[in-house]
Amino acid sequence: MESLLAISRDISQLLAEPQFSQLYMDHFTDQAKASPPHKRSIDSHPPTVHRVIKALQHLGISNVSRIYHVPSDYYSWPTYQRALHMTVPSPAHLCKSVVMKNKGWRPEHPGHQYYCVMVQYAHTINTATMIDWVRDLDGEKKVAKKHYNFRLADSEVSLELTGFKKGGVSPFGVITEIPIILCESITSLQPPIFWMGAGDIDYKLAMPVKSFVNATKCMIADISVFVNE
Repeated sequence: MESLLAISRDISQLLAEPQFSQLYMDHFTDQAKASPPHKRSIDSHPPTVHRVIKALQHLGISNVSRIYHVPSDYYSWPTYQRALHMTVPSPAHLCKSVVMKNKGWRPEHPGHQYYCVMVQYAHTINTATMIDWVRDLDGEKKVAKKHYNFRLADSEVSLELTGFKKGGVSPFGVITEIPIILCESITSLQPPIFWMGAGDIDYKLAMPVKSFVNATKCMIADISVFVNE
């Protein structure tokens, strides 16, 4: 495992270099165009993954996206092993969609009760910073700070809102539209591509950061802090 970790770090450092980052980006986009998710043989994909793929088609980003099928024991691996398995540039490129709930929100309040936050596995959401950011977003309509209390939504609530179970939550193809916040650190990734849930725990979705931002019209906020690889 130590040798795999060393290999992962060497690859990350190499692909962070501009010339190699661009080569990786070019290869990724060529592969996505040659075999977009909606044109591949997907009969074996779960219905929830089909829903994600249809959403990608609707948004016009299927041809810049790639779907990966991972082993059932994927989540028992350290993040560097997961990255190596999918030829991901670094563990920092592995991200997840989490539904955050404002427990102090009321219907008469501004903003939203729920937000879908795209965050790296190597980071954690700083809820205090998120509270300040959302209050600033609410502007003159913001209410007392005691009404902003962000916590991770229960898995049952997340499933009801998104239609996806834990480990497979995707920002695409959700049952209920939820405002999306992309953690700012993701925008600094090199190469500028990131991986996320694809509707099922055994499937992952990757696409360029710029394509994601343009398609989802997401908000970008500096609300996460680095934890570890």
